[in-house]
Amino acid sequence: MKWNGAVVLITGASRGIGREIAVAAAKRGARVGLMARSKDELSEVLDACEGNGAIAVGDVAERMQVEGALESLQRELGPADVLVNNAGIGAYGRVTDTDVETFEKMMRVNYFGTVYATKAVLPGMIERGRGHIVMIASIAGRIGAPLEAGYSASKFAMVGFSEALSMEIKRKGVGLSIIDPGPVDTHFTEARGVPFASNTPKPVKPEAVASLVMRAVERNKAEKFIPSWLGPAYTFKTLVPPAYRVGT
Repeated sequence: MKWNGAVVLITGASRGIGREIAVAAAKRGARVGLMARSKDELSEVLDACEGNGAIAVGDVAERMQVEGALESLQRELGPADVLVNNAGIGAYGRVTDTDVETFEKMMRVNYFGTVYATKAVLPGMIERGRGHIVMIASIAGRIGAPLEAGYSASKFAMVGFSEALSMEIKRKGVGLSIIDPGPVDTHFTEARGVPFASNTPKPVKPEAVASLVMRAVERNKAEKFIPSWLGPAYTFKTLVPPAYRVGT
């Protein structure tokens, strides 16, 4: 796929990975449709994209807001060529110490937000016979992360939805890429409230994730891990689950 002239819609576009994807796409000539909850932050990102796009304020946890925001962006920019489902939240703590409302909120944002946005643009992509959907998942959606059970569950749901959907649209001209980052050096990591242990992967830069997204879309890759060694780690966990559990 070529970025020049493409319409790229991004949820959670005001900071971190979403911001860097927007900037990277705009540099390649794409028109970016940015969605998040903060109008001021979205405006700053659009400035960083040299104004080549539009913004829409909305909360991905609210279906009507998602549909309205993405419809507004497509009216202004044209039909979506690429959708990046990036918006997400997390929480850190033992299951017994985490209230049910926190679990529900993560599922609404990380899973249902993805479903809402995807269903808002996918029919048009199928009708036109082209498009690409990017799912910013997490290694926690492939390997359960202790003390992040709710976050892992929401990302497992996102990945399961993505895998099933990819098979449904395989012959419709629409591609789908799952991106599985480890820790990323963004406000999301800071908001976690607990520093990563020394034996965990060093957080990668959001710019590196954005670069990987660009390549995944261009080459229609089904799934990419960052750092790349997380891919073999996931494969090992899948093939030898008892060894993985001993290791934890």
